[in-house]
Amino acid sequence: MERVIKIHTLGPKETDSCSAAYYFSQQRTGDGDISIILHDSFETIFRHLAEYCDDLLLLPVAFKSKKIHSAWADIHYRFLTELKLIDGFIYPLSDLALIENQEYSVNQTFIHPATESLLNAYLNEKKQTTIVRFSSSKYSAYRDYRLKNARYVITNLKNVQFRKTEVIQKKYQVNMLWSVYKIQAKELIK
Repeated sequence: MERVIKIHTLGPKETDSCSAAYYFSQQRTGDGDISIILHDSFETIFRHLAEYCDDLLLLPVAFKSKKIHSAWADIHYRFLTELKLIDGFIYPLSDLALIENQEYSVNQTFIHPATESLLNAYLNEKKQTTIVRFSSSKYSAYRDYRLKNARYVITNLKNVQFRKTEVIQKKYQVNMLWSVYKIQAKELIK
């Protein structure tokens, strides 16, 4: 009986991580059954690594976390024995947009931490300020932005349901490098 290969990555299904995991699994059809397991954040995966020993972790090199004050390089170097890099590939993100709600209730912006430099460049160019709120994915950033009726969001265009009050201020097409790790040991975060 063939072993099922489990790939852990960020969910929900609307995330770029999920799309990249499906792309990766389609490229590996000769490896047997592959199961993609989606998590609400990468930090959740890191907290439970011991439970996922011998499974795979799919992580974009643009990974950045405000919760654990880490980026991809921090995770890669800090946990060389716990995570073994076994593969990598290029797979584009779904088109991104910086969207402005011109009838906002709060001068806040919801973004994934990895897109912070895109926001900062725009705000500097326009000489604007906003309160930045970080979400675990671009999908959840959009959900939070809508819930709060905030001013700005950076999210995937495919997930947007436009309102008359919204304007696309910037569009981005981003190729991404994805890293595939074999999980070999204990938790990264207590």
